Amino acid sequence: MGVKSWTDAQSSVIGALALWPEEWAGEIFQKARPAMFGNPSLRHIFEAARDLWISGKPLDAVTICARAGDEYKELIAQCMTITPTGVHTPAYIDIMRSEARLSALKQEAMAIEEAASEKDALAAFERMSGILQDTGTVKIVSIADLISGYIDRMNDTNPPNYLKLGLERLDRTLCISPGTFVVIGAESSTGKTALALQFAVYLAKTGKRVGFFSLETPEEPLQDRVMAQYQMAGIPMPVSKRKKLSDEDLKKVMLAGIACNELKGDFILTASTLEDIRAITMQRRYDAIFIDYVQLVDTPGKDRTESVCNTSIGLHRMAQQLGVTVFGLSQVTKPEKGRKTISKYDLRESTQLTNDGEVILLLSMPTEKDAPENQRILTVDKNKDGPKIKTKLSFDPEHMSFTQSLTMDDIRADGRAVKQRAQIEQKKRQKEEAAPPPEATVTGPQALPPPTQDELPL
Repeated sequence: MGVKSWTDAQSSVIGALALWPEEWAGEIFQKARPAMFGNPSLRHIFEAARDLWISGKPLDAVTICARAGDEYKELIAQCMTITPTGVHTPAYIDIMRSEARLSALKQEAMAIEEAASEKDALAAFERMSGILQDTGTVKIVSIADLISGYIDRMNDTNPPNYLKLGLERLDRTLCISPGTFVVIGAESSTGKTALALQFAVYLAKTGKRVGFFSLETPEEPLQDRVMAQYQMAGIPMPVSKRKKLSDEDLKKVMLAGIACNELKGDFILTASTLEDIRAITMQRRYDAIFIDYVQLVDTPGKDRTESVCNTSIGLHRMAQQLGVTVFGLSQVTKPEKGRKTISKYDLRESTQLTNDGEVILLLSMPTEKDAPENQRILTVDKNKDGPKIKTKLSFDPEHMSFTQSLTMDDIRADGRAVKQRAQIEQKKRQKEEAAPPPEATVTGPQALPPPTQDELPL
């Protein structure tokens, strides 16, 4: 293939639209895009025909010419002449898509080669990644195929590929699959970074590739926070700050280093744009990434609200396109007067985060005056695939770690779950006990014929 085949394919698609619109217009407008037309004149004709189709007006050579302009009459006629049949139209569209993608990739490769800075090269690489991810196809599945796929998935003995975060009640409630956008919101100094770090370390220890994009915390404080966590070395923060490690502490650090040699977890301290984040995520093949925090991502916008809105849309799209789970940390504004607790609508500077996040976790201080100082409330305020819950956590500031505190609500919920499981098992046993033994059941082809007169009892 090449320029000639690309041009011929474009012309043949226009010819099919003009000659057999009833047969081919639907498929063409579903699969073809203006960007696939490298010839500007043919692209203009395609867009004119598409405008007619969308508006429900008649579509043929005459109406297309009238919408595109008389100066395109000869070109439309040429397209009709070189298109003897519409049978090969799907193949022509495939050629157009392939050649358009190849042309776009070559342009970005040239942009990388001629880049004046690393930032320009990364931006071109990010655009190239987007081209590779965008297949331009629409997947249509019938109801029968949907049911068939569901049955196949249910018969698959492999367990669901949901991410576990290490907090039992949270893991029972959430079904975080690859491609999910999770938002973690909290007021400043509540512990959202510590919670995210705990999640990140736990995921890395379960074998996931994890990238933690720290846009706020410098490297040395990050070292102290990670080493303070019980999952790592458990060195108290004050000890690290004062460099007063004992021999026992040093031994813990060495053991943590040995244990972490096989972990695939990175901390990225310099990335600041969506292009940087996407390029590094693809390069390192992360399963999950954390952005601390989304309001600090450098994204174009006429004001802060539009910038954060564009960041949210970009992260959500990245999660879906790359199949990576994105955890976006967000600050929140103080709840409006008359409301004590924060909600998903308090995420700072953009309601787009509320819309894009499939899961929204909110970390807050308790409102009760007699509540312990180290207590935190973790609320699942949005969960597209399950219930919303609220649970209490205990925060150890010296070790930057959270543990789950069982509340009466938790105990009741667990009790209800245990009771429901027991009831199901009891009904199952009763059903089995009530059923006749297999040898006593005679059905179908094995049934004996009715007795004859000679066989009747005396």
